[in-house]
Amino acid sequence: MTLAISLSISKMLRQGSSRNEYSNAIEVQGMNGRSAAFAKVMHDAGQQCASTSKTLFRGDIGTNAAWTIRCRDTGDWFILIASTGATRIANCRPLEDAGTPCWTRI
Repeated sequence: MTLAISLSISKMLRQGSSRNEYSNAIEVQGMNGRSAAFAKVMHDAGQQCASTSKTLFRGDIGTNAAWTIRCRDTGDWFILIASTGATRIANCRPLEDAGTPCWTRI
């Protein structure tokens, strides 16, 4: 299922934990769909993530949705999804080293 179709479904059904419809479109998918969506987000950002073994919706920061994912091949990543669908990613290792835990809810 593509993100666009999932977005339409989540908007119609108003499913998901976030105020962010793009985040909800990912959240309502099963683990395989979520893994594929995050792999695409990572690829679009110029990073590798063949598949995910763990994901956590951390919460909303305003209209942005915060996620942490564990890529089987590249480790833990923080993903921020804007209300426009734009994303920002950061490797969790430097965040953890700076005292900002990646695997806690906001």
